[in-house]
Amino acid sequence: MHHPVGSVVGIFDEDLDEGPGNPRGSTMLSQEFYETNPENDFIRGYDLQVLAYTDAPLSAAIGSLLGQRVVWGEGHHDEFKERFGHVMSITIMTEDLPEEHNMVTLDPELTDSDGIPAPKLNYTVSENTSKMLDHAVARATEVLEVAGAKKTGAQPLRRNSGWHLLGTARMGEDPKTSVVDRGGEPMTSPTCS
Repeated sequence: MHHPVGSVVGIFDEDLDEGPGNPRGSTMLSQEFYETNPENDFIRGYDLQVLAYTDAPLSAAIGSLLGQRVVWGEGHHDEFKERFGHVMSITIMTEDLPEEHNMVTLDPELTDSDGIPAPKLNYTVSENTSKMLDHAVARATEVLEVAGAKKTGAQPLRRNSGWHLLGTARMGEDPKTSVVDRGGEPMTSPTCS
C-alpha cells in the first residue's frame, strides 16, 4: 500500500516563472476531496498539490511534468518556448486502501550477498484507486482550464511514483492469514508487545 500519485499539467500563454524572488518549493494544497463522499463511486479520497515553480530548462526539454519530451528537429525551439516557464502542474496524491493482493513477500530467486532472500513488493492498483485517480484527473484538469491553461495533459498514474510506502499488519483470527489478533497482539509471539 502506498500513495499512488498522478499529475495534470497545464500550459499557459503567460510566463509563470516569477524570477529569482519566486518562493520555489511552496505548495498550495487542497483537501476538498480528501474524505469519503457518498456521491462518489469510490471510498476515501485524495489531495491536490500545486507546486509554485515551473520546470528547469532540462526538465522542460525531457518533459518531466508533461510526461513527454519536447520534439527533436523541426519545431523543437517553438515547442520548448511554449513549455519553458509556462507550465503549471497539479499533483494528485490518493489514499490507497489495504488490499489482500498487495503484500511484501520474500523473493524465491533474488538473494543478497549472504544468500538471504530479498523482499519482493507485490502491488496492483485497485479498482477503487483507479476510480479515485480518474476523479482527481478530471478535477485537476478543470482547475487548470478555469485558471486559463490553453492545453492540459495528464499522467493518471505517474511512473515510478508512490514514494510513501505504507504497510499494515493484517488483523484476524487465523495465523495463516493474519499477523495480529483483534487486540493487536502478534500471532506468533503473544508477549512481544
